[in-house]
Amino acid sequence: MGFDRIDLLWAMRRLAERRIEDAMREGKFDNLAGAGKPIDLEPLPPGEDARLAWWALRILRQNDVIPDEVRLRKRIDALKAALHQLRDESPLAPLLAQINSLVHQLNTLGTNALTGNIAPLDPQTERQRLRMRLAQ
Repeated sequence: MGFDRIDLLWAMRRLAERRIEDAMREGKFDNLAGAGKPIDLEPLPPGEDARLAWWALRILRQNDVIPDEVRLRKRIDALKAALHQLRDESPLAPLLAQINSLVHQLNTLGTNALTGNIAPLDPQTERQRLRMRLAQ
């Protein structure tokens, strides 16, 4: 029997199956995280490029990796919410400086993951808005 008649793909599959069966008999899978729980199977997109992106996002999500764009936008949103809760003008300037610094970082990342730049906040406009809220 020559090597040209051996189905290597079948042989590799059978070898893998045999090793999995042996490991199961030896109890090597008994202490895995999530044992006995249903597997969360998300449907794979049909296109190959979409599948690659799906796998990349899944790996990032499973490892709690947050892209810089998302992290910066969330921080900016949180600081803007704090800005709208101000009841005093004294923390206004440092808060605006922090927001505008993050806006600058976001707008100069050089990526195109999230489209649309965020405009920096104008200190005079924000001071007027704060004064109007405090006057009410």
